[in-house]
Formats: sequence, structure tokens, C-alpha cells
Amino acid sequence: MKGEIVDQQDLIEAAAPAMDIGAVRGLFLAGSFGRGSADEWSDVDLIAVVADGQERVVADHWRSALHAITPIVFWNELSRGVLVLNAISEDWLRCDLTIVARDSFGQRAKNTVKPLIDRNRIYDALPDSLPPREPDAGTVRYLIHEFIRMLGLMPVALGREEYVTMVLGVGMLRGHLETLLMQDVTLPDPGGILHQSRLLTPEQMQMLKSLPYPPPEREAVIAANFAIAQEFMPRARAMADRLGIDWPDAFEAATRRRLSATLGEQAGRAW
Repeated sequence: MKGEIVDQQDLIEAAAPAMDIGAVRGLFLAGSFGRGSADEWSDVDLIAVVADGQERVVADHWRSALHAITPIVFWNELSRGVLVLNAISEDWLRCDLTIVARDSFGQRAKNTVKPLIDRNRIYDALPDSLPPREPDAGTVRYLIHEFIRMLGLMPVALGREEYVTMVLGVGMLRGHLETLLMQDVTLPDPGGILHQSRLLTPEQMQMLKSLPYPPPEREAVIAANFAIAQEFMPRARAMADRLGIDWPDAFEAATRRRLSATLGEQAGRAW
């Protein structure tokens, strides 16, 4: 079949017959194609439900079968409790296969997956949809503490004139802000980071666009840190109040004092 695969739909249609082996009890289309929200940029996400102890057999079979469908130039295996296989074809079609046992199929619903193979009627047992997603208190707590910690490290980086590293730190702070915003996305299966502009509000996206991308210069990186803090802190405090998370007052106060002592009084009141 090499050379005949031209788009994602071709790959999807070829996947089921290629994986029609006894060890595969179910094969499901997931991700944006499973949700019916795919576009021309979407990758193909598949979930294989396999018989006990057959994960390695199925992984090896899929690698061989996929290469027979279309030449593969990138292959990667990740073990995250389940086995995830990432592949990219020479035409840059992206395909991820997650291999799971029946009891690890996870919280899924009929509106998030489409069955390609279903020997055990797994799809029929799924709920029609999942309840709205709620913010995760553990994630929010981590974001708050880590954001304050990174602000407190500014004097260290500035003292060592590690301005290039501070640019990377600005990117991490932006990432924490974006993750915080995504906590309020209620879709049960929102998709990956490359869907962010569809999930956040236009006002949130405009705010993110307005934040500075600094050059590796002292005053620029300081200003960028505090600009992000001014957006992050009130949102984080409001979410902490909503979720019943105790705000780390002592940690924040100590960080403000540290910034005031090293960068000037205004720095301690920068957010």
C-alpha cells in the first residue's frame, strides 16, 4: 500500500484491516477524529484494546503493519502506564497508537471515540457523553507554589546575569498561566495544546498575545516576569478561593520581601 496513503482518512481506513489480529480485541479512533472535530492539521489517534500480556506483540505488529501502509521516518515508544507509540510518515502524516488492556480503556464516551474493531462490544457499554471537566485542585496548588518559587529565583538568575536562561523561565511562567486558564475549560476531552485557541476565550487569547516575549536583557526579562505575574496572580487567587485551596500567604510574603531587598521596593509590589 506504500505510496497510496495521501491523507489522514486514507490512514484511518487502512488501520483496521492492518490490525485485524486475534490479540487486538478493539481498535478505536480517538482524539479529534474520534470527537468529530478534526481538521486538515489533525493527527490520527488510535486506541488498541489488547488481550492480557499481548501489548508487546501488538506493538511490534503495528510497527510492521504501519510501515507497510506508508513509509515511517519517525518512531517513538512511551510507557506511561500504557504503551504509546508515536509515528510520522515520510509525508508527515502523524499517528499515535495507545495500547491498553480492557480495564485500562479509561473514562471515555461514545462521543469521544469511534469503533473500528470491537470484538467485545466495548463501545456499546460506554456512556453517551462524559460530565463537564472540573479544575484539578492538585494541579492548581502546584501552579501557584511553582509560580511564586520561580519569581523568587529571579534575583539568583539576575545576579549571575543568566539572561538567556531567564528567557526560558519567562516561557515557563507563560506556560503556567496557560495551564491555569485551561483548568476552566469544561470539555471532558479538550484535546492537546495545539487546540488552545479554540478552547480559551477571545479575551484570554488576546491577553496571552499581549504579554511580552523578551530578549535576553536584564530589564526586559524583569518586566516580562512581572507582566505575567500581574495576569497570573489574581486569576490563581480567585481559583484557589473557588476550590478551597489555602493560599500560601507566608511564601508569597517572603518572596515579595526577597524581591524588594534585591530588586527594589517596587519589585515587591509588582503584582
